[in-house]
Amino acid sequence: MEVVTEYVDHRAELEERIRSLESEQTALLTEIAGLKERLTTLELERHASALSSEVEALRTEKAVLEEKIAT
Repeated sequence: MEVVTEYVDHRAELEERIRSLESEQTALLTEIAGLKERLTTLELERHASALSSEVEALRTEKAVLEEKIAT
């Protein structure tokens, strides 16, 4: 009878461990998805900022060239 009790206890421990690990896995997957989304947004913001700077520099260059042509 003692052997059966040990198996039952061990099985219950394993089942609890599995539930705990599955719960942690779900939480980690959710967090990772959120972090990936955040990273994508940050990368897009950086790219937009860099493009904005480049466009502003090109506008300035264009204005300078147009002014030289006009004079």
